[in-house]
Amino acid sequence: MSRAGTKLPEWLWASACAAASLAACSSPAFAQYPGHVDENQQQSTTHLRATAVLEYTGGLSRINESRLVPIAVWDGVQYQPGALYLAQPAPLAVLSGTQYELESAGRPRGFFNVQDAEDVAGLWIGAGKFEAPPAPKPRAPISASNHAYEIRDADPDKPHFAHVPADDQNQNGAPAATAKNAPPIDPDRPTLHDRPGGGSSGSDTSSGSANQPDVDPDRPTFHRRSETASQPSANQPAIDPNRPRLSYTEPTEQEKLAKPNALLGVPLDMHQMIGVSDTRPLDTESWVFTWSNPDDETKMKAALEDIAQQALAPPPPAAPAKVNTSAHRRTHEPPPPPLPMLTDEEFRAYNLSFGGGATMVLSARATGDPVRYVTIIAQPDFYGKPQILLRQVTSGNELDVIPRMQLVDAVDTVGNGRADLLFELRGQTFRQFAIYRINGGTATRVFVTQPVSNNAE
Repeated sequence: MSRAGTKLPEWLWASACAAASLAACSSPAFAQYPGHVDENQQQSTTHLRATAVLEYTGGLSRINESRLVPIAVWDGVQYQPGALYLAQPAPLAVLSGTQYELESAGRPRGFFNVQDAEDVAGLWIGAGKFEAPPAPKPRAPISASNHAYEIRDADPDKPHFAHVPADDQNQNGAPAATAKNAPPIDPDRPTLHDRPGGGSSGSDTSSGSANQPDVDPDRPTFHRRSETASQPSANQPAIDPNRPRLSYTEPTEQEKLAKPNALLGVPLDMHQMIGVSDTRPLDTESWVFTWSNPDDETKMKAALEDIAQQALAPPPPAAPAKVNTSAHRRTHEPPPPPLPMLTDEEFRAYNLSFGGGATMVLSARATGDPVRYVTIIAQPDFYGKPQILLRQVTSGNELDVIPRMQLVDAVDTVGNGRADLLFELRGQTFRQFAIYRINGGTATRVFVTQPVSNNAE
């Protein structure tokens, strides 16, 4: 990450690292909180990296409502669910004081500081504030020096620094107090005088001066209550242990996130951004693929649009049975239906590894009854044609069976310098997040969160 610093207290991160090592060696199941971990036996080699999604409304510079949804925690061996990992009871990924660096295709966009964690309908989310990235420090202007450097005539061709001549120094090596060209002393200049009573301005003044005024006996002072005064007197009646008491407690049914700045539900104007928190600072890099020729991007996008239109085209109607009434009559088949128009189209190209090629993601929908959605992951081959790695098509009638894939962004979820693709899988009544890894010409889903209700957040 580009900003060094402690995202969590050191002892807490170290305890989590030790627990992650034990969990990875003992069982592949999701880790739970193991209890107290001795700080003297901590293992600092385990690498923890948390990935989350910041969902907000409004602009990033002025967020209206927001929430942080933990996705996954990489414990050095495998992914752990971010909403359950080391829960005590709040999971480690959303503990108060945790800081996430927000990224857009790997480029830093600021920080999100978690201030509170809430369990909303069985799902832990974080609440906090956005912190803008620090402004780059301006370079100090180079000012001209007031010192005049002089080259002595001992060796005019030898480079050296100017120095004070020996005749202008006293026996201790310091410059002489007076000089021939020194200006006269100003008689009106301010001077420092010793304090009356023999003490100098630089001496220790803790002993006080004989001329200090006496302490005012009537000045107000603070007094500490004695222990006997705090105890009830002998004449005071005994306290009834069954007397009614007045106290304030927060109702258990009330949710702290029911605030004006807390995001609830899934509004239409909601934005999403990747957040990463790591136990060790790592440098971020941009995952955006740079096309050598802008025409190549246009051709690839047009080729994926044709594939998407063909995938979204409704099946042709069944042709009626052909009846030949005459041997000389020619039958005509109905023309194929026109290709649908794409709306809400989104095209992105990433460079997921150093020196790798382009990985393209196209998502769109076609209006109709029902509405149909398509998401395509592709890479160009040697001849410049897109090779499909994953294609998912669904409709509004089957979203709970085949959810719609919506790309969030590319993110390095492991911390090894390679990025993965994070998708939101949104159904009609639920949603979840999935991490897809592109390797060897295939798109493999390596992690998926538990489905939650759309109204739970």
